[in-house]
Amino acid sequence: WACPQLPTSSHSVSVCSGGSMNNPYAMVALPVVLFLFIGNTAARSINETATYQTCINTPSSCTQLLLHSNQLTGTMPSELGILTRITRLGLHDNQLTGTIPSELGALAGLTYMGLDYNLLTGTLPTELGTITNLVEMGLHYNELTGTVPSELGLTGLTWMYCFSNQLTGTLPSELGALT
Repeated sequence: WACPQLPTSSHSVSVCSGGSMNNPYAMVALPVVLFLFIGNTAARSINETATYQTCINTPSSCTQLLLHSNQLTGTMPSELGILTRITRLGLHDNQLTGTIPSELGALAGLTYMGLDYNLLTGTLPTELGTITNLVEMGLHYNELTGTVPSELGLTGLTWMYCFSNQLTGTLPSELGALT
């Protein structure tokens, strides 16, 4: 099944979204996409959500990608790294598996990253250290292993939640104003 195309202006996009609306395949035309959140979507993976597809198809227009609390499964696509204008990435409270893609390091304008309450495994990619605007990072309640790399060096980071994982060692002193 594919979303039908609606006529739109040159400054709008069509979104086919599911969720708790009466019509699970409702179409809406949106002006330039600055923020998209679709709660309780019928999609099973990030790739299947209309929100993600809209942002991937118009990455320069998407400034926030919030897909939290949707029971999404599967892995985080590496293509998230092309969303260089987003400031908030909320994928928390799903059932995502696999590792955190190193491509997220390309999201230089990100101020908030919520990946908590998933089933993510592996180590923290050192590439996350290039997200210099990051203020809050939620990684808690996953299955992450290893140490927090000193290469993160996120000097603006004021909130880092990493409890309820299998991380070892101490937090590097390079991590901003964390206490």
